[in-house]
Amino acid sequence: MLDQFDIRLLSAIQDNADLTNAELSERVALSGSQCARRLERLRQEGYIEKSVCVLSAKKLGLAVTAYTTISLSSHTEEGNRRLHRFIEDAPEILECYSQTGDADFLMKITVKDLDHLSEFLERMIHKAGGLLSVKSSIMLKTIKKTNSLPLKFE
Repeated sequence: MLDQFDIRLLSAIQDNADLTNAELSERVALSGSQCARRLERLRQEGYIEKSVCVLSAKKLGLAVTAYTTISLSSHTEEGNRRLHRFIEDAPEILECYSQTGDADFLMKITVKDLDHLSEFLERMIHKAGGLLSVKSSIMLKTIKKTNSLPLKFE
C-alpha cells in the first residue's frame, strides 16, 4: 500500500527523474536516505518501471506524428506473428495497442516527413501482409503531452 510520502516521491520523479536525493527530500519532507530506501522499494515492487530521457522529436527532425489504425483481414497465427514482429522491429512505431472496436490495432508512428510515412506504411503492408485496412490521422498540433499518471494524495 502506498502512503502519502510514496505518492509524493512518485509524483516528483515522474515530473523530473533527474532530481537528486537532496532535492527529493526537500519536495517530499523526508531525509535523503529515506527517499533512497523508498525509491528502491518502489522499483522492486514494480511501481517504477524505468527512468527515461524524453528527447525532442522536432530537434531530431521527426516532424510528423500519425495515429494509425489497422484492421486485419483474418486472424491467423502466422499473420499475427509477422505483424507483431514488424511492430516490435520498427523504430518508427512508438506505441501500439491491440484494441476493441472498428480496428484491431492502434499505433503511434513518428517519422521525418510525409514521404517517410508513405514509405513506412507501404513497407508495413508488404511485410505484414493480411491487412484489411490501414488508416492514418496526421497530428497537426500538440495540445497536451504528458507521461505523468494521475496520482492522488490521500
